[in-house]
This record gives sequence, C-alpha cells and structure tokens, in this order.
Amino acid sequence: MEDNSDRNQGEGETENNNYNELNSKNKEILKRSEEMLTSTVLEKEGKNWDEKQNDKQTMIDELLSKVNVLEKERNDMKTDGDKAEEERKAIKKERDAVREERDAMKEEIKLIIKENEVTSEENDALKEERDVITKERDAIKEEKDLITKEKDVAIEENDALKEERKVISKERDVMKLDNETLKSEKTALDTKYTALTYTLRGEIECPVCLEVPTSGPVPVCPNGHFVCSKCKDSHCPTRRVKHCPTCRVKMFSGKSLLAVKVIENIQHACRNEDCGKFFPLEEYKLHLTSCLHRTVNCPSPNKFCSRKMSLSKVYDHILEDCQGSLNVLFTEYNFPEYNFPQYLGFTSILKHSSEGLALKWNDQIFYLNLEKALECSVFSLVLFGTDLECKDYEVSITVHRTDDKDMKGNVQRFTGKPLPIDTEQERRKKNGLLVGP
Repeated sequence: MEDNSDRNQGEGETENNNYNELNSKNKEILKRSEEMLTSTVLEKEGKNWDEKQNDKQTMIDELLSKVNVLEKERNDMKTDGDKAEEERKAIKKERDAVREERDAMKEEIKLIIKENEVTSEENDALKEERDVITKERDAIKEEKDLITKEKDVAIEENDALKEERKVISKERDVMKLDNETLKSEKTALDTKYTALTYTLRGEIECPVCLEVPTSGPVPVCPNGHFVCSKCKDSHCPTRRVKHCPTCRVKMFSGKSLLAVKVIENIQHACRNEDCGKFFPLEEYKLHLTSCLHRTVNCPSPNKFCSRKMSLSKVYDHILEDCQGSLNVLFTEYNFPEYNFPQYLGFTSILKHSSEGLALKWNDQIFYLNLEKALECSVFSLVLFGTDLECKDYEVSITVHRTDDKDMKGNVQRFTGKPLPIDTEQERRKKNGLLVGP
C-alpha cells in the first residue's frame, strides 16, 4: 500500500511538469508571432502590401488556431492537473487511512502476541493441571482398586462373621440355658445361704439384748450357748450375766473361736429402722456411720426439741411439727431451692438460744443454729450428712448490726466446714461463730 501511494504521488508531479512545459511553449509561440509581425512591418516596402497582408492574416489565423489549440490543451492539462491534485489528495487520504489501519493492525498484532503469550501460559497451566488431574485420577484409580480389594476382604470377613455369629448364636443359646441353670442354682444357693446365715445369726444372737455381736470375743457357757461380751461384762449389776440365760448353768471365762469366725463371714442386717439392708462385717461398720435411717437428735436447740428419730424423717419433722425450728412459721424457706447468701434478722441474740432454720441447696439440707453458750451466742451450720461429706462444702456466716447494712462497723465473720448431723449440742457450741459483748 505504501509503494502505490508513492507511485501516485510521482504521477501527479509528472503532470505538473507537462503543464509547465506547455505554458513555456505558448509563451515562446507568442514571442515568435510578435517577432514575425515586426519583421513583416519592416518588410512592407519590399513586398506587395495585399499579399503580405493576406499572408499576415493567414499567419495570424494559424497562430490563433495554434494558440486556441494550446489554450485548450492547457485547460485540459489544468483540468487533468486538478483531477490529479484531487486524486493525489484522495491518495494521500487513503494513504493516511492505510497508515492508521497499519498502526491499528500493529497494535492488534501486539495484542494478539500478548494474547498468544497469555494463551501459552494458560496452556502451560492447563497442561500442569491436566498432569495433576491425571495423577489424581491414577491415585483415585489405585484407591478404587484398593477399596475394591478391601470390599472383597470385607465381604469375606462378613461371610466369616455370619458363620461365626451363627456359632455364637448357638453358643449363646447354650450359655442362656447354662445361665438359667446357674441362676436357678444361685437362687437355690442364695436361699440356702440366707437360711444358713439366718440360722447362724439366730445361733449367735445374744438372748439378753437380742443383737448379733459384731466383734469378739464371744463368751460361751459350758453347754455351748452364746452371750455377747457386752451383756456378760456389763457394768450394770442388774444386766451382768452370771448364769447362761438359755440353760442357766454358771458362766465361766469360756470363749468361742467358731462364733468369731461366723461373725466375720455372715451378712449383718442393719439395725436401723426402715433400712433392712445386709452387709459384710467391714461394710456393715461403715454403713452404720452413714445410713440414711440411723438415729440422730433433732438439730434444733435441746430446750425447744430433743426428739430422736431416723435421719430420713428429720427434715419432714422440721417442716411440720418441730417446735425449735422457724420453718413451721416461715414457710417461704421450705421451697426446694433458694438463692444464697440468705439474710436473716435476730433480736437479743446474747440473751437466749433461738429457733433454728433448715435450708436446702443442691439437694443437700443444712440447718442453721443460734445457741446460748456462757456469755456469748454461737452460730453454727449443720449438714444432714457425715463428717466426710462435710469436707465437700464451705460455709460463711457474717453477723452485723441491723442498721449497718454496709458492714462498716463491728462485723464478725466465720468461714469453715459445716458440722455433721451427728454432732452433739455441746460440741456445736464450740464450733461456729461466737458472738459476744
């Protein structure tokens, strides 16, 4: 395209040169005509005037004709020059358009090159991704093959387990029959053991206090009848056994080793009312200290209530008919749970003992006491449990004047473990918050 535009520009320049050459020729013809006219005037005398005049006219006509022809040619050449100029401008415009198109094509080529580079990078990335996918596919295929093998092994194991289950089912049926047989035998043995234990307990039961001894020695009369050492060696003359209560022979210092062995190996019935459980000797001794039905004193001050009863009945007694507990009057404290701390008001705490109050928290029952001791009063908190269970709790008691709610004046505090329900009143007065003058 660039070579064609240069060639068109050259053709336009050639046409301009021809036009200039034609103008030069016209000027030269006019100059020669003037010279001929001059020479003709100078030659008047030697020639015939008419002939010369005719020749002159003929020559002028010829010259005018040539001039017209030249003028026409010049006009034609000028027209061709204008056309050539317009064509040259059109060619220049087309050349500029071609150059713009060429520049646009160059930019497009650059863009295509960049796209090719990006495409090449993408192709490389796709190739790498394809390789990764191929590896993953191969790994999945291997895993699939492995799973297939494991499935086959699992099927074989399942079949083996089915067979084994059938065998186990048969063995289970046999064991079930054996178990039923063993249960029947155990029941029979338990019955025999219970009967034997009952018989042995009846044999070694003291005929005086009607209790089975829990430790030796066990006194025995010459005829083999047993009496507990507590009754035989009692300090009370009226209860001391000198003669066998069964056969009335005189009691000596005989001891039964067999009775001790029986005591150590039989089940002992809990002596607390409403319990009725049986324990081996060692467990029996521990159970007596924690039995929920063991006999305890009402935790309220003795001046108000000194009843003894089963521990399992104490809380109901406090809520319903205890004269030494505030729960009978203030029923708002009888709900299953309440928030702590609790604020209570007492008047004249140094003058006398006051009724106590049962509180319940986390399914545990506590009892707050205010008791008079010498020149002071003692606040104590009792847990309806054993000494071991008291170690799981910590109580805090604070005493202050009723008009000192911010506790900036004389404030007395106690922090420690609660006391077990089995604690006697005199011990309670020595273990708690002492408030005095």
